[in-house]
Amino acid sequence: MAQPDQSTGSSPYGKIVREIRIRGLRHTEESVVRNQLVSCVGHRYTEETEREDHRWLSRLKVFTSSSVETEVVGDEVILTIVVQELPGVIPYPILYITEANGASGGLAVRLPSFMHRAILLSSSAKFGGLTEADISLQAPWSFRSREWFRVKYKYRDRINKLGYFRENSHDLDIRVGISPHPDWMLSGKFGYLSIGSDIPGITLTPKNRDNTPALGVMLEYDGRDSGSVPHKGWLGIFDITQNGGFLGGDGDFVTTQIDIRRYQPLAPRHILALFSLTSFQSGAVGQDVPVYREYQIGGTNSIRGWHSDARIGKNQFINTLEYRYEVLPPKAFRVYKLGLYAGMQLVAFADLGTVWSQGPDFTGNMIAGGGFGIHFLVPFVDTVRMDFGFGQAGTGIHPHIHIREKPRYSRNRIR
Repeated sequence: MAQPDQSTGSSPYGKIVREIRIRGLRHTEESVVRNQLVSCVGHRYTEETEREDHRWLSRLKVFTSSSVETEVVGDEVILTIVVQELPGVIPYPILYITEANGASGGLAVRLPSFMHRAILLSSSAKFGGLTEADISLQAPWSFRSREWFRVKYKYRDRINKLGYFRENSHDLDIRVGISPHPDWMLSGKFGYLSIGSDIPGITLTPKNRDNTPALGVMLEYDGRDSGSVPHKGWLGIFDITQNGGFLGGDGDFVTTQIDIRRYQPLAPRHILALFSLTSFQSGAVGQDVPVYREYQIGGTNSIRGWHSDARIGKNQFINTLEYRYEVLPPKAFRVYKLGLYAGMQLVAFADLGTVWSQGPDFTGNMIAGGGFGIHFLVPFVDTVRMDFGFGQAGTGIHPHIHIREKPRYSRNRIR
């Protein structure tokens, strides 16, 4: 929070904003930062507008920290927004460990502010249990600018140890959105998935390769206090997508997803996080829906403490409760002029979920797991999770290592 002006001893809150200055920018245009500020010249400066300024600046994901300095001049206040930026180009190693593909490692590169516009350009390549390469370009969710977009392409070649076939796939995802309200985003999306198998019976076509276009719409609400390390607020996502059918290609089914996340502060450093995801798919498996589009629950990003193929079905329902204690709250620091940050959370969690193709499967396939973990809050990837789960009888404790929050991957075909 802003401190009283040391020269006058007067609080800046309630004063009219006379001028806003920006300090600390190296890679991002000043206009991008100004478009994120709720504080406005000619309007009153309050504790609420200050909190909102920090919230929206965090959504750019180019700053390790932001603070405000104030200068009170009579009934007016001059604001100086001080930011500490991430490096312009960030190379870093990556490691994935999953039951489906074992260990894979490689290198990723991020440009947090491509073209000085806080547009994220990222690319990665990894090898080992799977061969995967991807590239994506994503605009920030802005307070004042209404337009938004994301383009992502991913190539995979892997042995699917759960489906017992070799997958070779190309996956394109394009989204273009408009923000009718700062916290809401309505976007249209186009996708194209081309997936091949080395054995018959996996794809819908006898050629052992399916090509499926997809067209859909997504409505998102993001009221969280931070886009990278949230402590408070709601996130809700509703999307519906037509796959194949009248669009051509292979398959004909509609996917609907309802994704709700809540972050509730209990006390300083204590946070309760609740996640619920429901995914429905129309059509019959093997006729309209290919078998590789069924959901498999169990494992790192669904129900921890279970093997990844514990349950399989056309639809899924996944719920998570996490209690987080911040041993080390996120703190910015510099290393050789590089702006970085770090923090650590201790986590206790419980997961509950099911998959089903027919009605009776909903209760019959219900499984639950729990455990504890350590989450490292680090630059570039937000969170590195080391979780230890238990739940499946006779299998002991399951170690789970992954990056970013679990619900971000629960929506994915491969997780």
